[in-house]
Amino acid sequence: MRPFKINGLVCALLSGVLIMACAGTKLTQTWVDDAHRGKPVSDILVIAVTYKEEVRHSFEDKFVAQLKALGVEAVSSAEVIPMPPDLKLEKEQILKVVNKFENDAVIITHMAGVEEKETYSPPSQSDTGFYGYYDGLILSKDPGFYKTRTFVRLVTNLYDVKTEKLIWSGQSETKDPHSIKEAIDDVINVIIKDMQKKGLLLPK
Repeated sequence: MRPFKINGLVCALLSGVLIMACAGTKLTQTWVDDAHRGKPVSDILVIAVTYKEEVRHSFEDKFVAQLKALGVEAVSSAEVIPMPPDLKLEKEQILKVVNKFENDAVIITHMAGVEEKETYSPPSQSDTGFYGYYDGLILSKDPGFYKTRTFVRLVTNLYDVKTEKLIWSGQSETKDPHSIKEAIDDVINVIIKDMQKKGLLLPK
C-alpha cells in the first residue's frame, strides 16, 4: 500500500493565527478525484495540525460536531493521538486509530501561509468627470487611506483509508481574522459545502 504522505503534510503548521477569526472565508482552490466523486464517505478521522493544543481541540471538535449533524460518523484525533512537538504524526499511529474506529477516511488541515497586503481606498468623490475629481483632490479633507489586510490560508486534504489515496483537497482563505469561533466555523462550513457539492458527503 502507498503511504498517506502524512509526514510531509503534517510538518506544515496550523498556527496560532487561527485563534484570530474571520471577516470572510472562501475556498480559493479545490480538487477531487473523479473516481470518488459521488461516493460519500461515512466515517472520518479529523486531524488539525497545530502547536496549540486548544486550537486543535476546538477545530477538531467543531468539525466532528458538524459532520455528525449530517449523519456522518467522525472522531477527533486530539482525543486519541497526542501531537508530537515536531508535529510529525507517524503513519502507524493514524492507522491504529482508523482501524480501531473503522474510519473510511482521514481529513487533515494544516497552515499554508499568512500574507499581509496593503490596499488603498481613494477619497469619496461625486461623479463629476475627471476635472471634478482633480479639483476635489485639492479641496477634499478626505485624502483616502491605506489599510493592511491579512489573509490566512489553510489546506485541507481528505484521504481514503482503504487505498491511502488523496480524494479531495481544498485551500481556504480567511480575510482579516479577529476571533477563533467564527474563523473555525467559517473554514469548516466552506469545506463541508464543497465536499457535499462533490458528492463526498451526503446533504442532510
